[in-house]
Amino acid sequence: MSIHNIEVLEPHPCRRGFFRRIYARVNVHNTQGYWVWQQVDEHGKTLTDAAQAFDSPDAALDNAVKSLKGIAVGVSA
Repeated sequence: MSIHNIEVLEPHPCRRGFFRRIYARVNVHNTQGYWVWQQVDEHGKTLTDAAQAFDSPDAALDNAVKSLKGIAVGVSA
């Protein structure tokens, strides 16, 4: 199990021409021989269901970044 912070850059909702950085936290873990990712809060509580199985933790993390439209990944725990 590993927690990753994914940085997302999105247009600011109120200030045209500006962007804001937000962070999504995901948990990548092995479940019965395959890897999944789930979005979690700052306490580690699950926010989303695992939607798809992957062959490796890198594939699961890559899918999380693409799904959340991330631009960078950092490992926090």
